[in-house]
Amino acid sequence: MKASKLLNIIRQNLKDYPIDYLKNKAVDDRYRDPLVKKLAKYNSSVYDEIYEADIEDDFEIKDKIIKNIQSDIGFYFDRYAPGDEETREFTKYISLYLVLIAKKPLHPFSENSRDDVYFFNGDYYCKGRARYIHDKKSLCRYCICKNVSFSGMF
Repeated sequence: MKASKLLNIIRQNLKDYPIDYLKNKAVDDRYRDPLVKKLAKYNSSVYDEIYEADIEDDFEIKDKIIKNIQSDIGFYFDRYAPGDEETREFTKYISLYLVLIAKKPLHPFSENSRDDVYFFNGDYYCKGRARYIHDKKSLCRYCICKNVSFSGMF
């Protein structure tokens, strides 16, 4: 499938998602967990990016990779959040965009190497990737992040 076609499918499937709820969650004082706020901010900015994106040099994406990612997200939600269809669908399409089109991490990142996911010298790094990549149906297998060496974890 062409990346431009996948981007259109993603846009079509996300158009009715209540993104204002997620954007408000990022600034709402009732949500005290900084990780929840950071994830809400990141995902809502990715949502906006999806609708602003243009693919200048279209490229082919293997259908099997798309199906594998969708299946692995389905596995995760069946196991940890059964019945949460809205979040499942949102996560599926945001993840497809990040992994296959934007080539960005699935998690929020910064340029601070003390954070779990960070950008340094043109590459993304994740401190948890080496630990989680071998989990059954782990999305880490698709993520652009590189593993952090043991010395880089401290």
